[in-house]
Amino acid sequence: SLSAGLREMRLPQPRLPALPASLACAAVLACTPLSMAPAYADINDGQRIVGEMSGSGFFLKDTLRIESFNDPKVDGVQLYLSDFQKPLTEKIVAGDVFTDPTLAGLTCSARGRVVVGPEAVTTVEGEEVFSEARSLLFKSLKVRRIIDREGKSVVYVLYSQKLDKSNDQDGSRFKSALCAVRVDEFKPPAQTSTEAVREPRTAVK
Repeated sequence: SLSAGLREMRLPQPRLPALPASLACAAVLACTPLSMAPAYADINDGQRIVGEMSGSGFFLKDTLRIESFNDPKVDGVQLYLSDFQKPLTEKIVAGDVFTDPTLAGLTCSARGRVVVGPEAVTTVEGEEVFSEARSLLFKSLKVRRIIDREGKSVVYVLYSQKLDKSNDQDGSRFKSALCAVRVDEFKPPAQTSTEAVREPRTAVK
């Protein structure tokens, strides 16, 4: 019958166009929990943002951020770090929403009498005073302190650290910046109980 024939007919199903990779990535990002966001590991409690301005771009521009932080083991030093952050749309198009470039600048100044504390590491490797994650996958921006006792200065070196050297399109692993401040006083390390000098006992007559 005519009604039976109509029931057996199969209408063609419309095929929707595939979403572009950028839109698909945006959809995934929208469903991603906040716990997937990159963790910023700041080991310096004195960090603060002192400036933020727009860089390249027409609508959504890069952001240049200027941060200030202290060295907990060196009194009288103020450090300033400038760093770019890409807009979210550019990260989505690139397919990597959790990575920022590691092209930064560093400067330092004396805001008083500069005194190196007794706990400061004096080895040639120095000591890390600042660390910030720049990627979800083992990429970070670091600042280390180097003590130059002969030159009576404290040197701060900025560099990036990553585990995968093959993914280095901007060559950031070969870039570094440094600054130095003259030291007014080096406090000697605290003596331990075994290193304490014992006063000689006088004989009792």
